[in-house]
Amino acid sequence: MKILRISKQTILRILISGLILNASLLLSAQTPVTFAGNWEIDHTKSDKEFKDYNITCMIEQTSETMTVTQDFHLNEGQISSLHPITFNLSGKEVSKEEEGGIDKITAVLSPNKKTLTTKYVRTMNGSDYGSMTIYMLSADGKTLTVKSSDLKNESPMIQVYNRK
Repeated sequence: MKILRISKQTILRILISGLILNASLLLSAQTPVTFAGNWEIDHTKSDKEFKDYNITCMIEQTSETMTVTQDFHLNEGQISSLHPITFNLSGKEVSKEEEGGIDKITAVLSPNKKTLTTKYVRTMNGSDYGSMTIYMLSADGKTLTVKSSDLKNESPMIQVYNRK
């Protein structure tokens, strides 16, 4: 039987390489990709309905909530901002009475935390109307796709954003 001789320096290099690999795996596992950040619309990938607007989407996210604000920069230099909307990430429905109707909002975060499906329903005078919106992060977290539609999932509109 032949015994291989490995120098102490080679053993040390192997150990250090293993430690560096383990440390990099731990660090990448500890920095999850989130929706949080500032996003700018990509007109080349978004539906044509958004071509006249430079849209920025600002998202704040905690383990329990996600708040989305959108600014529309008009060609004349004006900025129009939508009211921030906050989603409860637990999947529970949030209901509030407002301006003669009842608003119900639900949000379900996928197990991999890269897709958020939201539903907004306003009940007023016995009728329901509203929208469904799906926020989808790319695998690398650099692209956000937002698909919005009515409650019947008809006439969907797509906005694609790049992380700023």
